[in-house]
Amino acid sequence: KKNLHKNSFNHINNVKEILNILGYKQTFKIIHVTGTKGKGSTTLVLSNMLKSAGYKTASFVSPHIINVRERIAIDNQWISEEDFINITKKIKNILEENKIYNITVFEIFTIIGLYYFYIQNVDYACIEVGIGGKLDCTNIVDSSISIITSISYDHIEILGNTIEEITEHKAGIIKENSLVVSAAQEKESTNIIKKISKEKNSKLYVFKKDFDVDIISNTNKILEFNYIENEKKYKFETTLLGEHQSENISLAFKTFTLLINNEKLYYKAIDSIKNFSINARLTFVQRNPDIIIDGAHNSKSLFRILKTIYKWYDYLIILFAPLSEKDIKGMCEILKDSDSFIIVSSPNTNYKENDSYKTYQYLKERDNIIHIENFNEAIKYMQKLSKEKNIPALVIGSLYSASDYINLNI
Repeated sequence: KKNLHKNSFNHINNVKEILNILGYKQTFKIIHVTGTKGKGSTTLVLSNMLKSAGYKTASFVSPHIINVRERIAIDNQWISEEDFINITKKIKNILEENKIYNITVFEIFTIIGLYYFYIQNVDYACIEVGIGGKLDCTNIVDSSISIITSISYDHIEILGNTIEEITEHKAGIIKENSLVVSAAQEKESTNIIKKISKEKNSKLYVFKKDFDVDIISNTNKILEFNYIENEKKYKFETTLLGEHQSENISLAFKTFTLLINNEKLYYKAIDSIKNFSINARLTFVQRNPDIIIDGAHNSKSLFRILKTIYKWYDYLIILFAPLSEKDIKGMCEILKDSDSFIIVSSPNTNYKENDSYKTYQYLKERDNIIHIENFNEAIKYMQKLSKEKNIPALVIGSLYSASDYINLNI
């Protein structure tokens, strides 16, 4: 990863070169989405809203939860296996013919996605950044609107140790004479986003300042809130759970209103997320006793999720299975204050380095904790305990552990 950061311009040039050879042209409008928390949800919500308005709309997100093809979709339909294989073969031939070896899997996905959207003649594409923004290979796109979701510490080995450095990377997706929609940020992040927007002559809209929400109801079945902007008020009702989703939905809706100037279509957009669901975002995979999975993988996200869940339940079983590269210490500090029973494990994924025993060391002083290295065994134990004691359970710590749970229990 450190090499990727150092050689980012070579990587970006490789992506551009391969797309040029394929004959790719950006014939559609792009909304580019970055941030630390909520960027996947915001991307998919906006894509669904634009689809509801009658536009052929693509989405590009990562990582995948069930199948690799879900990263690349048009109108919520994954790229077909046939198209995925055919485009991959074309790219493989180009790599071999041009002796391009220095390319990552994510860059190949980016090429597949953009080329597929081009040949399918989409109207809009909502593109989620991989890491950061400025040096991310998705930043080759010419976006009309940039969305910056909530920023916190993540990928510090690549983006830097301070919130200012991380924000510089994220705000690096802002284009000249464009529009920017931002979540409410820490003061340091807000100042940098304002500065870069001004330098790029781009109009900035900020959550809590230019538009806001008023929560009506936040239960384990439904989220209701009012979106408020100037004198206008729109009521949302959705199965996307947790107060934090009201912010993600608002970022998507504000962007939608900037793209589409038609109030009738605003109500279609609002209706489109009534029964909308996104895997691994406070997803109930079982009821009575409830088992929930969530991909939260940094301290701020974990805090938000637990804050929501403890409004629903007094006590639960938490299967905590993060990747070692994440802010383990920060997340463990939050879990130390929890009274719940904790099972420490790590995802099954074999292309990420993991050390669940190290995670356990941060938490071993507290009561009600157990370490089970094997994720499959940890799940079995959690399910057994949840059923026997009739206690709700939560799988959290990584999108990879959420993915592993779903794939093991389909």
